[in-house]
Amino acid sequence: MVSCLLMTGAIFLFSKVNCQILPADTTTPRIYQGPSVPRQQPDTLHGLIDDADLSDTARVTDNYVNDHSPRKAVMYSLICPGLGQVYNKKYWKIPFIYGGGGAFLYYVAYNQMKYKKFRNALFDQKQTQNPVPVVIDGYEYKYTDLDNGRDYYRRYRDLSIAGLAAMYLLNVIDAMVDAYFVHYDISDDLSLRLEPAVIQNTGLVGETASLGFRINIGF
Repeated sequence: MVSCLLMTGAIFLFSKVNCQILPADTTTPRIYQGPSVPRQQPDTLHGLIDDADLSDTARVTDNYVNDHSPRKAVMYSLICPGLGQVYNKKYWKIPFIYGGGGAFLYYVAYNQMKYKKFRNALFDQKQTQNPVPVVIDGYEYKYTDLDNGRDYYRRYRDLSIAGLAAMYLLNVIDAMVDAYFVHYDISDDLSLRLEPAVIQNTGLVGETASLGFRINIGF
């Protein structure tokens, strides 16, 4: 009798505990996803600053192109050789301008000096009854050589003056051309293609074909 009561009590307690556990087991288990990380916002301020810098650079470039005047470049070069190149920001051309101009100026002065020596020696010889050889810069010249030497140095003096004037004019033209080309976009993407081709020729005997080359330039 006692054993029956104990068995009945054990069954009652087991059923009660099982009823309390079942609701917990029937719930949907949660999956651990780790700590939440806030979404990183795009750096819009940095992008706006970059866009502003690019727009400012483009605006400065446009203003430089629009305000660039070929007339000013010509006037600057007429006033002072090389100043138009400074205005066009072509600084590498200035040494060539002054180097060429200095060379022509030197030859003008040198030929003028030699011309005057031969001219004066020839004038002195004409005043005497018996012309004698004359020594000029360590060299001896006869009377007939004096006349030739005078003409020789006078001719090259004039050519040197013409070269100096051409250098001055070239300086002005170069500044003007560079100032005009500021308004044009000269792309660096240039291509040259050489390929064989059949050329059709039309003549008195009709149409004939010949082999040749075709050159295509892209820019």
